[in-house]
Amino acid sequence: MACIRTYVTLRIFSESFDVGAIGAALNLAPTSIRLRDALSSRRFEREGSLWKYSSKGQLDSMDPQDHIDWLLSRLSGSESKFDDLRDAGCVVDVFCFLETGEQGGFTLTSSQMGTLSSLGLDLTWDIYRAEA
Repeated sequence: MACIRTYVTLRIFSESFDVGAIGAALNLAPTSIRLRDALSSRRFEREGSLWKYSSKGQLDSMDPQDHIDWLLSRLSGSESKFDDLRDAGCVVDVFCFLETGEQGGFTLTSSQMGTLSSLGLDLTWDIYRAEA
């Protein structure tokens, strides 16, 4: 697959948990935070906050596997931390953006799947075909 652009993002949504405490709990500095805004015209912004940790701008690789490995290496040993966040009402997942210029595919290795599973993390792909 001729990947043009890719990155992964750990996303943690919360209606009530202090998103400022998420980075401390995971020992990671967020790449961005969106705080809940009760006055926003967008429902998702009114309902909760979002904490993100992304490989965007951190890796030059065009291989989504490299981005997934980059993220998973930083989350190793955090299983109980994610359980605690979920118990506090947070919704946690991994988002993978991929833009391609050609037909093709990608592989999610059994090791990656096992680590995602042990952390209780779903992986969502957002795949775009670049305009010619």
